[in-house]
Amino acid sequence: MKKTTLLIVPALLMALCPFAYASVESGAHQFKEDVKSAGRQTGHAARDAAHAIGDGAKSAGHAIADTSKRGYHATKKWVTGEE
Repeated sequence: MKKTTLLIVPALLMALCPFAYASVESGAHQFKEDVKSAGRQTGHAARDAAHAIGDGAKSAGHAIADTSKRGYHATKKWVTGEE
């Protein structure tokens, strides 16, 4: 009886081994897809942040240029005495 039990257990484990391998392979594939998706989302977030910073810098630059231009013309009018 013990010999039969000792032979059945390894045979059962060998029979279930392909199922375990398929489960690990499926899990590895899902992990790979999750990592790719997370990387893609991180890349998109970094791109959006860079665009937001660039747009803010552009707006600030335009505001400074406009203020400088107005100040230049106001100073020019004051110096020349024009109204």
